[in-house]
Amino acid sequence: MDRLPDRDLMERSADDSSGPPVRVLLVSHTCQVRSQGQMKAAWLATLPGIQLHVVTPDRWIDDYGAWRSAETPTTKAFSFEVLKCRLPYVGPFKRYLHHYPKFADVLREFKPDVIDIWEEPWGVVSGHICRLRQRILPSARIISETEQNIDKKLPLPFEKIRRYSLRHADFVIARNAEAVEVTRKKGFVGPAEIVPNAVDVDLFHPLDRQQCRDALGFKGFVAAYVGRMIEEKGLMDMLDALPHLDADVHLAFVGAGPFLPALKQRVAETGREKQVSFLAGRPLEELPAVMNAIDALLLPSRTTASWKEQFGRVIIEAHACQTPVLGSDSGAIPDVVGQGGLIFSERNPAALAGAIMTLKNDPGLVRQMGLAGWRQVHDHYTWQRVASQMHDIYMKVAGRPADVNSVRAGSPPTSGGTPNPAAHAS
Repeated sequence: MDRLPDRDLMERSADDSSGPPVRVLLVSHTCQVRSQGQMKAAWLATLPGIQLHVVTPDRWIDDYGAWRSAETPTTKAFSFEVLKCRLPYVGPFKRYLHHYPKFADVLREFKPDVIDIWEEPWGVVSGHICRLRQRILPSARIISETEQNIDKKLPLPFEKIRRYSLRHADFVIARNAEAVEVTRKKGFVGPAEIVPNAVDVDLFHPLDRQQCRDALGFKGFVAAYVGRMIEEKGLMDMLDALPHLDADVHLAFVGAGPFLPALKQRVAETGREKQVSFLAGRPLEELPAVMNAIDALLLPSRTTASWKEQFGRVIIEAHACQTPVLGSDSGAIPDVVGQGGLIFSERNPAALAGAIMTLKNDPGLVRQMGLAGWRQVHDHYTWQRVASQMHDIYMKVAGRPADVNSVRAGSPPTSGGTPNPAAHAS
């Protein structure tokens, strides 16, 4: 389960530890948000043998271009510090110039054993922290996290910063196997491990499917894309697949972004308005109803010279709702989809349409893949599972034994419920 752990659990876990705790400093803009990084931090803080301090920026710009401030955690299981962030967003450099002018004070006061930099190694923040560690607290161990799965030379100063950060890192955490290989090619020779993204299974879980469909006005077989409307997500391939689909197949686009006008124009030009709908982007709390209202989630991403899919968090959000996923073979998509859907070749509308029709014509396969995806989430992609994996890494990096088998075993999901074979029956 992923419901935030309570104070009693934290205290019981602390009682189980022996010796001084490993002092872990987690630095991440993702920890601004309660439903994202703070979920992982809260579970981490319940595990024995660590003392967790989280640092996050005072302001940040999200993927949709909206500025946000740090949310106050709903739990006191970990200490939380909002630091003034310099250069959080600068034109073509985006968010990679951001850093914390007062970070040296944090090192001197908290004196961490392990510093987990949950930011890309080429960002100024990574290089700055590594430099301060060398000068102020050389005994502290550095963990560098990355999602970059394309081997490309970055422009100055970012390539130099990446090599510097990786040279001073003691451990690398990657979101996918290709990202590990990229760090190797950039000079990292130390230990590395793949740690996935996670989903809140108390928020994303099976709901009354027909009720969700009625609320959105969905009829027929509905395949939907949910996320940012940008060209590299392969959204035009969805529209180009329409001639290969039955008339009762409906395509939905949920979200916002710069590519949205081009999509609407193509629909108008082809006269397919009855088969396509556009829904505005909505907050995370409203997405479970969308995931339960659709028959399949589409993720037709296209690999480019500078980007390919690094994980695809919407995949596990759909899977947590027992909704199968149809994804292209770009980047990490096939690994994350696993047995919970079908894979088609990218930039191939006919293959995309074929995958949709395969599910439309086989309701039993829809149910089977929905259940498989649900099980994958609860086996690998809950915040509790990811926190347990991170805890083991912290202890390993600090040279301490890790024994959290009772925590890893966990307990049955609460709101996530048990698998419901009828959840996506036609």
